[in-house]
Amino acid sequence: MVEPLIRQGDLGGSSPGPRPARRLLGPAAVVSLAYLATNGLAYAFTVLAARMLTPAAFGELAALLGVLLVGTVPATGLQTAAALHLGGARSADHPRTAARLHGAAVVTGLSVVGVGALAAAPMTALLHLPDPTAVGWLVALLLPTTLVAGYQGILQGTGGYGRLAALNGTVGAAKLVGGTAGLLLDGTPTAALTGMTVATWAAALAGWLGAGRPGITGRLRAPVIATAKASGALLGFVLLLNLDLLLARHHLTAADAGEYAVGAIVTKVAFWLPQGVGVVLLPRLADESRRRRLLPVALGLVGGSGVALTVVTAAFGSSALPLIGGSAYGDALGGATWLFAALGTLLALAQLLLYSGIATADRHAVGAVWAAAAAEATVVGVLATDGRLTVGTTAVTAVLTAGLLVLVGLLRATRGWSPAPPGQ
Repeated sequence: MVEPLIRQGDLGGSSPGPRPARRLLGPAAVVSLAYLATNGLAYAFTVLAARMLTPAAFGELAALLGVLLVGTVPATGLQTAAALHLGGARSADHPRTAARLHGAAVVTGLSVVGVGALAAAPMTALLHLPDPTAVGWLVALLLPTTLVAGYQGILQGTGGYGRLAALNGTVGAAKLVGGTAGLLLDGTPTAALTGMTVATWAAALAGWLGAGRPGITGRLRAPVIATAKASGALLGFVLLLNLDLLLARHHLTAADAGEYAVGAIVTKVAFWLPQGVGVVLLPRLADESRRRRLLPVALGLVGGSGVALTVVTAAFGSSALPLIGGSAYGDALGGATWLFAALGTLLALAQLLLYSGIATADRHAVGAVWAAAAAEATVVGVLATDGRLTVGTTAVTAVLTAGLLVLVGLLRATRGWSPAPPGQ
């Protein structure tokens, strides 16, 4: 028996109503479009940077942005904790709860910056960076990024999905404009990160206004601890989400690793396409009766969209990968590009089940994610040692690992459930 993150005695809000799928689908579509647009803007910046920087400088920027992805895990944990706290609070308590969460965002952001400052020198040496100032700007970028995540969690938890979508778009556009401006002014990774930092502070101000200009109050222990726990869980998932690509890069030849990287684009599309479902679902997971009713609906929506994308990808056959990356790709994978669509779908389902585990403080759900990552790395390593590792077997291993994780998550999520009473 696990202790829920939000106690049932603290819950409020109305019943989700008789049509949970419809209530999820509308807001989810809006948020999903915003997430896709934000990722599209990030991709556009990557393309611009690749064309404006020398290969060596672009490699430096890409490495720093990879570090940024890890550094934003606490921000994602904060957003998750904020959405759950507000989802389990009465509407009348939202302003006070939002102020506590705002304070937790400031504390979390400053803590992440402090850790980043301590890691700056080792990071500069490890990545062979010629300009340590770039790491300084990367660390500085973590503070407004964390604050933005706090505002996103507040909007998510209070059901402000239109404003949440607008904030996501604002952040994506700000980073694109700021980073591009830095490249145009100086043409270095340091300048790009400087521009992104300044622009993200502007986006953070917009987020504060959009979230209702929350103040800051005390009693931060509960949200800070919830943030730390969610961050630990999500760190494992971020690792799993990118692990197959890293393993392919490490074990496969350069050409095969490049082909796998193009296939991984399909994985990311399948994963991000239904993200709005999880965003809308998350605050409602704080209520056990809502979780029992809405989680199967959400899993069905995500699974349905993933199956459709997988079927479409399979229909393209061996032309799917060249259609994405060009004629240089597809020889090693053939018509198996659909495996990547299936992988992205399974990871999206696993994320929903992980959210459910976070909501109930289920440590076993978190452990399952880390165990899946360890198992995948082990199997791929064995296949590489035996000479049986290819683009296809790497993808199949990732799919089987994600499928097993989903199965375990389903068994844990439904264990002990009983049919909901009529009218709930």
